[in-house]
Amino acid sequence: MTESAFPVYNDRVNRKRWIILLAILGTLTVGGYAVLCGAVYKYQDRLLYFPDDYFFTDPAASDLEFEDFELEVGPESTVTGWVVRTAEDAPWVLHFHGNAGNISHRVDHLKLFHTLGFNGVVFDYRGYGRSKGVPSEAGLVADGKAVVEYLENDLGVDRDKLVYFGESLGGGVAAALSETEPPRALILKSTFTSVPDLAAELYPFLPARWLSKTRFATKDRITDFLFPILVIHGRPDRVVPFEHGQRLFQLANPPKEFFPTNRDHNTSPMAFGPDFRETIKRFVESAMPDEY
Repeated sequence: MTESAFPVYNDRVNRKRWIILLAILGTLTVGGYAVLCGAVYKYQDRLLYFPDDYFFTDPAASDLEFEDFELEVGPESTVTGWVVRTAEDAPWVLHFHGNAGNISHRVDHLKLFHTLGFNGVVFDYRGYGRSKGVPSEAGLVADGKAVVEYLENDLGVDRDKLVYFGESLGGGVAAALSETEPPRALILKSTFTSVPDLAAELYPFLPARWLSKTRFATKDRITDFLFPILVIHGRPDRVVPFEHGQRLFQLANPPKEFFPTNRDHNTSPMAFGPDFRETIKRFVESAMPDEY
């Protein structure tokens, strides 16, 4: 996906969000504010998850050899994904994507990991892409756990060489999974402190903190992590304000690193400058076991 395509895709998601809200608003009568709050509470997942089942590309289009996988994770729920290997003894980076699209929008992340000399994995949560099921907070975390177990048990990945790379909503998923399945290191890119925090900023006319059933409270989890953490956030981020990244970095325990960028939320990782790539490469390699 080209750099210019990411803002367009993001704008389309934002339009869909507001269309849903305006449709609800259009049905209101006297006392309708309570109705609005009730509708948002009941249907809030439609304002959070924007899966897409259309695949416009795959790693082969970028000259990357890849393996695909499909895992059963529960009744009528599956997880699908792609693996791109670089070298047997190289670090592994598991990517957790954001709330919209599918893994075909994340091929550039596989290109990035391959360019840096890492083995890369991307996967679709339940309900996204070709994965079956309905997305939920607990479901997405269970999906991530299933992929980690697949990597370790089926592909023989050394957990001491596994790094989580969570982007936007995916940062919340990766952080939640890290409580029970800790990685060697964690990268949080464009990640919010919590869903209630972000919802309160996006919808100031609603009691969003009270209405939010979904939490993904990374700010509460990050204080307990003792593995290395790299926080990446764009100053001009139009989706998750820069302050969220700053706050997560402040709350994290050392060893930690903060990398501010001048790129927007959905800019392709291949469009970042060499400092971005060098920072990720150095961070991942420095987190590896001594024998690496």
